[in-house]
Amino acid sequence: MAADSRTPRSGATDVALGERIRRRRRELGLSQSALGGKLGITFQQVQKYENGANRVSASMLVKLSDALALPVMQLLHDIDPAAPPADPESDAARLLAAFGKIRSPEMRAALLTLVQGLVSR
Repeated sequence: MAADSRTPRSGATDVALGERIRRRRRELGLSQSALGGKLGITFQQVQKYENGANRVSASMLVKLSDALALPVMQLLHDIDPAAPPADPESDAARLLAAFGKIRSPEMRAALLTLVQGLVSR
């Protein structure tokens, strides 16, 4: 069988999901090895997912969601325009929890000013 007649193992959706996984992993400050450890896979497999070389199974998507502390729908939302938007109540709860951890009153005030400025746009 000629190489060009084979069905590709991955496509644009796989690449987009991989980019989302990489972006979230980096946001959390995790190495590929650390994420792989949480998932029970090698860093090479994480690398293949991130590059879109291998497709992410449904069960692995659930594991990734847990490991990356991001709902499955939010992982998929960036790559699937038909996916429902992230839950605003969940986002608000996460934002409030993070805001409560900011110790500096000046930083809290600056963040509040920023958010209020964004709302007025």
